Amino acid sequence: MDYNAYNGPKMTRAQIDAYLARIGVEGPVTTDLAGLAKLQKAHQETVPFENLDILAGIPMTLDHEGLFEKIVNRRRGGVCAELNTSFNWLLYSLGFDVTSYNSRIASQGDIQFRRHRVLGVALPDGTYTTDVGFTTETARCPLRLEAEVVQSDGYCEYVYHKDPFYGWFLMQKRPGEEWRPSLGFTEEPQIDLDFVTPMFYYEKHPDSNMNKIPRVSYYTDGGGILALRGGCLLEELAGQVQTSVTITDQAEEKRLIRETFHLPTEY
Repeated sequence: MDYNAYNGPKMTRAQIDAYLARIGVEGPVTTDLAGLAKLQKAHQETVPFENLDILAGIPMTLDHEGLFEKIVNRRRGGVCAELNTSFNWLLYSLGFDVTSYNSRIASQGDIQFRRHRVLGVALPDGTYTTDVGFTTETARCPLRLEAEVVQSDGYCEYVYHKDPFYGWFLMQKRPGEEWRPSLGFTEEPQIDLDFVTPMFYYEKHPDSNMNKIPRVSYYTDGGGILALRGGCLLEELAGQVQTSVTITDQAEEKRLIRETFHLPTEY
């Protein structure tokens, strides 16, 4: 069954071309591992993770046309559900055999409810996961969905285990550090509607970490992340902080968001 068909029609050719131009990819894109890796890298490095609409009280949507207007036409970013929903639509429209899974973030200690969209792409040699919706260091290339195989994206190592509770359980090893948990998911196919509840949680729940302070980041070429988190402007390399500048007030915070991340500050 083509579960993506429940999400609505594919992009038009003009929309595909505009989306590829937004992320700096020149077509045509091959529907193989090389094409998928090219799209993931480009998306991570051009479309920021950002929660500014939540802080501004602007309702979020997973409507495809709304996401296209925000991410492509207005050159904004979004939170994980927005980014991976949009990326799922792009992959499906390009002809990739893509399935969405709903994962539990495992890097925060306590067991979390399922709220992070992960994409699985079926290719001739197996299924690969891809994710453009993390605000912290995660895989910068598709990962083969196979247990006990250590994989590298050139900066960190990753391995999938099978777990009786989580299902597929992803671990990450940053340079010079021990293995740490990342996320876990089972393989029930999900559609856009399955992520409406997590979106409401991000916006409204008192325990949400998305409705209190700005969280803005994007991946940079060469294993880096530039991020505004916890009152600091951080530069990271392979998940390790290289520089940290404390932000003294909201005026400085908004200036950095405008000038460094090229995003609006109406929150």
